[in-house]
Amino acid sequence: MNKLETITQLLVNELTDFEANVKRLENGLQRAEDLKVKFDLAPIDNLVSELKSFQQKETEDREAYVNKLDRKLENAKIYPQWAVIAFISSMVVSAGAILFGYIQNESNKDIKKEAYNQGIEAYQTHLDTFFKEHPKTFEVYNDWNKKQ
Repeated sequence: MNKLETITQLLVNELTDFEANVKRLENGLQRAEDLKVKFDLAPIDNLVSELKSFQQKETEDREAYVNKLDRKLENAKIYPQWAVIAFISSMVVSAGAILFGYIQNESNKDIKKEAYNQGIEAYQTHLDTFFKEHPKTFEVYNDWNKKQ
């Protein structure tokens, strides 16, 4: 019986150890179920708020720069005002001079035509007077003119 008692004793010890292990496992499972994982979002919230403030500051800086650039572009002038006024004035004076020259040229043409006609008329009158005073010269002139 000694062996039987030893075997029984071993079985009881094993069962006791098994029960203890089962209890430990149950306790571990219970603790695992009770354990709730909590995330600490405070550092992330701080980073997100810093990022938002940085983004807002950058947006304000960019808008200020764009507004400043717009004002500069509105005030920018390619040429100085005095140069533009001088250029426009010179163009007006040049156009006036060209118009004046054209009008003078046209009136000179009329004056030249009138002077030419007066010269021809004076020449004709002079020749007529000369030929009336010297009829023989008129005959010589007619002979000469026929030869040509």
